[in-house]
Amino acid sequence: MKKRPPYNQNAAIRSALRRTFSRSPVVREVMGEVRREVAKYNKDGSVAKKPSVQYQCSVCKQWVGSTKASVDHSTPVICIDLGFVDWNIFVDRLFCPKENLQVLCSDGVSSCHQIKTNRERFERTYRAELNELKSFEPDEAGLKWLKKFTVKRLTSFEYPPEFKEIILALRVKHLKRSSPKIEREHG
Repeated sequence: MKKRPPYNQNAAIRSALRRTFSRSPVVREVMGEVRREVAKYNKDGSVAKKPSVQYQCSVCKQWVGSTKASVDHSTPVICIDLGFVDWNIFVDRLFCPKENLQVLCSDGVSSCHQIKTNRERFERTYRAELNELKSFEPDEAGLKWLKKFTVKRLTSFEYPPEFKEIILALRVKHLKRSSPKIEREHG
């Protein structure tokens, strides 16, 4: 039997608030502005009674099915600089005017919504640590961590340019055999 993580009251409250917001009239209004109906066909080639609903992503401009579109806040609900402050600020930023909302595609890892979320999460987590990284003197575990940042990893994830520059400089400084590919692409 799978072990359940311990109950987290804050996570439960945050989830309930986000679920309530997702059903709010402002979300429906934003979704309605980028909605279209497309004819759907039965197996025999006849037109189905109900058309298929699609929404346009505000970043990549692609049309996606209703299960692959989500409403996202242009300005993050949890401030990148301050992190979570208190529930009043969280609720005020969550239930914002429609001008701060956008529809993004949310189909898998390379979706616009996931890329934006990853970038915000990364910036919120590592912004304070960037200055510490500049004076990083790695031990054995630090060198192992540094080796994980290959060209493929640095280019496949939306890391901020400042972080990439610091990591590449650290690789050149601390790894005896820095990857020639890294040096060619960023040297």
